Amino acid sequence: MEPFERRAQILEHAARLFGDKGYHETSISDIIASAGIARGTFYLYFENKRGIFEELVDGLLERLRESIKVVDTSPGAPSARQQLVDNFTRVLELFSEQRDLLSILLKSAVGLDREFDAKLSDFYEKVTDAIESSLKLGHQMGLVRNADTHIAALIGLGAFKEVLQDLLRRDRDDDVDLAALAAEVLDVLSGGMLVQGVKIP
Repeated sequence: MEPFERRAQILEHAARLFGDKGYHETSISDIIASAGIARGTFYLYFENKRGIFEELVDGLLERLRESIKVVDTSPGAPSARQQLVDNFTRVLELFSEQRDLLSILLKSAVGLDREFDAKLSDFYEKVTDAIESSLKLGHQMGLVRNADTHIAALIGLGAFKEVLQDLLRRDRDDDVDLAALAAEVLDVLSGGMLVQGVKIP
């Protein structure tokens, strides 16, 4: 087996174990046994368990960044709504395919230690900034009403994280229409729950 294949094999088994058992409950011995490798082989590729964990999370965050595209407002481009639905769908597809890594991001990585908390905090701050920038652009285009865009971005991110939590709780074999789910998320976030024109007395 080529070195990069062996490395990928170790990462794959570690991701599944972290997702199933949690970071702290998974030992290097567990990873070695699951991957069917010798202890010396493990240390050829990774110094410790933390090194694997960081590589898994960094890789996932990078793929998440790549999934989110800036809305194209040039003539002939798909509608802003369709582009946003496509963004949401790509993110849902990524996490649906990588449930073990989603579990790591939403569960195992939280509260791991101060350094890693700072890494996640910085990531979510950048995502919030990106959402806020999109809302401001939407306001300039006449698509988004005047509002506190920072609060709106926080609400949007929080809501989407809860949708991901729900996706994680579902059985792996559940047939979920991710594009329809993405469209529903966008419609709720953009239009709220009240019938158009209705105000709470």
